[in-house]
Amino acid sequence: MLQLCTSQQIDEIPYTFQGTGIQVFSIEEALYHVYHYWRESAEEFSSERLISWVGALGLAEISVKITALAEIESFSKGMLAFLGLIEYFDKTELSRLKSELTAWENRLEWERLKDRGDGMVSRGQPAKALPLYTKALGYAQNAAILNNMAIANMQLGNHDAAVSLLAKACMLEPDNEIILWRYGEALILKGDYDTAAQILPISEAPEIVFLKGLMAYRQRDYVGALRWLTNAKDDPDFRISQLTADIHVELGETENALAVINPKDPAYHEKTSKIYASHGHANMGLAISHMKKAIESDQNTTGRKSSALWTKLASCYRTDYDWQRAAEAITNAMPPGADPSPATLLEYARIKKGQGHMRDYRAVLGQVLGQLKEEYRLND
Repeated sequence: MLQLCTSQQIDEIPYTFQGTGIQVFSIEEALYHVYHYWRESAEEFSSERLISWVGALGLAEISVKITALAEIESFSKGMLAFLGLIEYFDKTELSRLKSELTAWENRLEWERLKDRGDGMVSRGQPAKALPLYTKALGYAQNAAILNNMAIANMQLGNHDAAVSLLAKACMLEPDNEIILWRYGEALILKGDYDTAAQILPISEAPEIVFLKGLMAYRQRDYVGALRWLTNAKDDPDFRISQLTADIHVELGETENALAVINPKDPAYHEKTSKIYASHGHANMGLAISHMKKAIESDQNTTGRKSSALWTKLASCYRTDYDWQRAAEAITNAMPPGADPSPATLLEYARIKKGQGHMRDYRAVLGQVLGQLKEEYRLND
């Protein structure tokens, strides 16, 4: 007499997989379905509904084993344990799927870490993003991770590290224009103008126009920089108008600098404050007024305090020798539990020095040095 399979005796109770709409009538069919549609079955292979169905088939022991799968933290290990409930697949089949599951699980993990790192960068905390990106790279050498880690390093002034990361990203995705432009910018900020000139294409794209202008500006060729920037046909992210204003400030042309800042630019008040602050005490009242507006606008948009903007306001007050308001502003830049950036700590140290608190001044400088050493370690 032929031996029946595990659940062939009872085939009138169907189970419908919600991810595919496919009906199965035995545990073997369920295993086959999960093996071939594991993505669609990811939330279902250990569900209460499936456990109840297996129990209704009279397979109480298998039902208990499926219930125990909830204790396995790893998705891939849980899936493989489910597929090994009975001797249905051979080792070669399971090994092949294990590789696929591990790759998928690793992708989910590096995407999660990258998203967390991106969130830190968007909140103005690039130093906190670096260890998250480093962990993500442990799962995959991905161009997007390398690019975003480079951005964090650029914000921290670690241009050598940014260049190294972007060089790797370009090797992975040589046709990615955004990464190429970012690589060019990192080279310019590092001061490697020859290499930057070689890799940047001849183009009227606003990104290229900005970088050519930036390269001239960094070499103090202000006339050449203005020649590039004034030929720009578009300024989608306002970087061209901001750089043009910086050049006019360097040339001592305050009115021209104020004229080119676009009122539609989200950073309008911040940049206008910077222009007024460049004159020292003369226009510090206007600089402070615009920085307050920048803080208010940013907080209305993001719902949180910007450490960077409060630090700049503290700098304005310090330059104006208003030590009390400078101290209040820098306190807002360092809320309890926050991890201040080196720039914020340096401003805090300057205020302490101005107040005559030399012991606090030296202690804060030591904290800055510790942060810089940690950033170097993460990039090494």
